[in-house]
Amino acid sequence: MNKGSVVLMMLLVALCFSCLSDKQKKVQADEQAMKKLEHLNMTSIDRYPLFDNCDEMLTTADCFYKELHSLVQQKLSTGDLPIHLAKKDSLYLSITVSKEGRITYDSLFKSAPSIDKDYMHELLKKRLNNFPVIKSAQKKSIPVATTYRLPVVFNPVDSLEH
Repeated sequence: MNKGSVVLMMLLVALCFSCLSDKQKKVQADEQAMKKLEHLNMTSIDRYPLFDNCDEMLTTADCFYKELHSLVQQKLSTGDLPIHLAKKDSLYLSITVSKEGRITYDSLFKSAPSIDKDYMHELLKKRLNNFPVIKSAQKKSIPVATTYRLPVVFNPVDSLEH
């Protein structure tokens, strides 16, 4: 055998062993995906949900929270709320924006001790519905569902200035 045949034979052997089977390729791809997933921070998002009048170029939460607060205030200010407060109190709502952009009230996360939590939760479920559909939050350009804690302050009616 001459040198050219030996080199050609070695190249063929190397080529055969360097080709991965489909199963091996899938295993390697899965391993790489898991490594990337381990390093992916799932507690943060790349873009907050967007209301129609928010600037898409801004990545801050300011416009989102401002609009969400405005919507919640609007829904809670229509008609009287059948609650009696002796002093100014606050609570935190848990609100979710689905990956499809649907806003839903989830629960009463935290409230002042003077507020009946179960009663307030039922009242909020009745009032906080039919939100507009918005653009959802994004992580790596993929729509994701996100949950937010929204503070709400209640003032007694007799303490409001007319």
